[in-house]
Amino acid sequence: METTPPGFFSRHRDELILQAIGSLVLGMIVSLALYVVDQMREDARNARDESLGNSLFVRQAVMADRDILPFSALYLADAQLSGLDLSGADLSDAVLAGAELKETDLSGADLSEADLSGADLSGAVLTGAALAEANLSDADLSGADLSGADLTQAIADGATYDAGDPPLGADALLTSLAVGDEDDD
Repeated sequence: METTPPGFFSRHRDELILQAIGSLVLGMIVSLALYVVDQMREDARNARDESLGNSLFVRQAVMADRDILPFSALYLADAQLSGLDLSGADLSDAVLAGAELKETDLSGADLSEADLSGADLSGAVLTGAALAEANLSDADLSGADLSGADLTQAIADGATYDAGDPPLGADALLTSLAVGDEDDD
């Protein structure tokens, strides 16, 4: 009786098993990566929707001529709020990172501990505004009026304005920055 040589699977069993395991692991890694990317997109979409909804709420409140504008801790990142009258509004702890606030009246507004990083505040009126511990990093302050604003411990690293035309009340901002530098020592 003649013995038949072992089949292909028998000869290459170990290699085939390793390839199958490798394919399964690779498939799981790709699936996980796609899941993470989808979650990041969903989170970004939800943040954008929240900002848009909050922006609409702010606009409606302003248009309704309400005396009290309670917007504390609202998420308004990248919101379009240019030209609105937000004088006296409570925007403490609000996230306004990257928001468009061109020529917005924020006089007397409470922006303490608000995140205004990267916001466009060009031409904004911030007279008497409370900006204590606010983050103004990389904000555009060209033509802004900061007269009488409380800038105690405000962060303004990278904030910009037109050369030769510093914002009104910029001396308070510079004093705030100098005090912050002394605190670091």
